[in-house]
Amino acid sequence: MRIFSAGVALAAAVTSVAGCSSADESDRTDHNSTSAAESSATATDAPAVAPPTSGELEASLVQLVAPDVDAATKAAAVENGQARLTNLETMTAALANYGAITFEVAEPTVEGETSTADVAIATPRGTAAPSPQTWVLIDGDWKLSDASTCQILAMGQAPCA
Repeated sequence: MRIFSAGVALAAAVTSVAGCSSADESDRTDHNSTSAAESSATATDAPAVAPPTSGELEASLVQLVAPDVDAATKAAAVENGQARLTNLETMTAALANYGAITFEVAEPTVEGETSTADVAIATPRGTAAPSPQTWVLIDGDWKLSDASTCQILAMGQAPCA
């Protein structure tokens, strides 16, 4: 299959795309747009969102590459998902008969509304060395960041434009 060419290509794709993103900071939504007065009032009233576990982050990646999960569901689980809908449809169709893709997610770190974890990706063609992936907190949910989503999509021959 030409979906994923080889484990080495996977590692190269992750590494080469890691520093690139089609979204710049102006594309990111301000996830913390409450005023200072609202923040102090809600900070004492509402519990903080729990940091994600490696299992939760792994589940989000498994869902992203699952051929039996529709692209709209995947789009809802990633930052900037509606803009990536066509890419997600392309990758989902391409992975229909590809085989199992698994992820090993290290313990994540959280800084503000961003969580980062090293992720190793194993496919029928090989395993890529762990590389950092990020998730962002959006409306109380941890979603795969646009940059990390684009890395996965590039490996699935559905790169972000």
